[in-house]
Amino acid sequence: MKKTIPILCLAIATIALLFSCKEDKSQTEDIQQTVVDSLEMALHEVDSLLNSGKLAHLDVYEIGKIKSISMSVQKIQVAEHATIWINLSKDCGGQYYYSREDAHLLYDECPYLIKAIDSIRENTNREVDHEEHYGYITKDNIRISSYASKGKPWKIYFSVDYHKQNSSITLTDKDIDDLIELIKRGQDKIKELENQ
Repeated sequence: MKKTIPILCLAIATIALLFSCKEDKSQTEDIQQTVVDSLEMALHEVDSLLNSGKLAHLDVYEIGKIKSISMSVQKIQVAEHATIWINLSKDCGGQYYYSREDAHLLYDECPYLIKAIDSIRENTNREVDHEEHYGYITKDNIRISSYASKGKPWKIYFSVDYHKQNSSITLTDKDIDDLIELIKRGQDKIKELENQ
């Protein structure tokens, strides 16, 4: 019984997160489908994990690393049901026993994240005469953001969980290219696993 409480809490948090996400109206249909698929996936996984009569099998495929953030594609199989996602992981250090932050990036979210990264890059190659910010957050709190103020250069940050400052890294132009490449490799791996 003690093990089911954290899993139920995770399910409730996942459902709340999925319904609290807001997106651009031009993306409404795609996002609604993604939310429905994500909700179904989350509920199915929780139901499967709560059923102790089923064996879960997890495969982890390393994709690469950008500074201190590792990226992998993970596939969990419970009976006939399989779920695949890109996992981002960062050791955040600190004094607490749980210092690693992980976040899931679903296949359908990748194009929107890549587009946001490109837009941020395009808008940060200029000087500003005031304070400016750009930011994009995925369903699981992965964030790409940028900031500049008068007379100061732009800084671009990438975070596994934007709620936690120590889960962020700063990005250079080369890092941005590497990040996009890693996301695309993750997408390719997901497609490969889905077609097996």
